[in-house]
Amino acid sequence: MTSHHHAQLLQEAYQAAGQGDLRPLLGLLTEDATWADSTLGPLAGTYTKAEVPQFFAAMADIYGITLQLEIAGIVADDDHGIVLTRESGTAHGERLAWTGAHIWSFDQGRCHRFAAYASAEYQRFWSQNRTAANR
Repeated sequence: MTSHHHAQLLQEAYQAAGQGDLRPLLGLLTEDATWADSTLGPLAGTYTKAEVPQFFAAMADIYGITLQLEIAGIVADDDHGIVLTRESGTAHGERLAWTGAHIWSFDQGRCHRFAAYASAEYQRFWSQNRTAANR
């Protein structure tokens, strides 16, 4: 992992979020930040900063306590942070696992755009479970 200060901020935000504390993550976002989930799953869409807590609440409704996220790597510079992930969880009684890339765009130390991308395993699962995704 890189030693850039954005990498450290991201590491701390993910660690806190994993313990149920969204404050460090929300603190990284500018007031006009956009949060985009670019998947086929039930969380797909673009959210405002104010909607990010509801995004995480919806995620908790879908995966319950089964969602696991492991940071596989972080690369960061003054303008961007990329968090590579290994994720897994149980949705609608089925176990799924995928890799992801979370792209953070920074301006003056705060994130103005976040976008999440997930691997084919995630896309395949939700494309086969469209009814469940649209609930």
